[in-house]
Amino acid sequence: MEGMVLHMAKDCHDTALRYLEHRARSVFEIRSHLAAKGFGEEEIEAELRDLKELGYVSDAEYCREYIRYGAGKGRGPVRLRRELAEKGIDAGLIRQALEDGFDRQTEQEAAMREAGKLIKQGERPDDKTLAKIGRRLHALGYHTEVIYDVIGKVRRQG
Repeated sequence: MEGMVLHMAKDCHDTALRYLEHRARSVFEIRSHLAAKGFGEEEIEAELRDLKELGYVSDAEYCREYIRYGAGKGRGPVRLRRELAEKGIDAGLIRQALEDGFDRQTEQEAAMREAGKLIKQGERPDDKTLAKIGRRLHALGYHTEVIYDVIGKVRRQG
């Protein structure tokens, strides 16, 4: 019986490591994956403790890296907050990481860069282009006030 328990623990560990092999994961993602593979709650919690001790999983680090990566892809804080919540990250961790990575000026600058991608060089943006910018920024997850500010700036610059 003891050999079987050790074998199951090793399987749980191997399964968790294979799941982490390609990219970082949140604790929630790992827990869900292991549960879907049929491992018991106690076994999963023990594995998560081990992974945390080894430094293989940290929701705080995952959150910071996810925000850095997402911001690099042009995503705004509203979308990043939603995506991280879907990955089971604690709201307090998300809030702190977003405060560290996104102040109003940073968000505005990022939104202006994204808007600039939709404006043809040397052309004055028309209402259709401004609406397209608004929809794009909304889809990327920028705050409404920032979207309106950016559209106003683009309109004045044109």
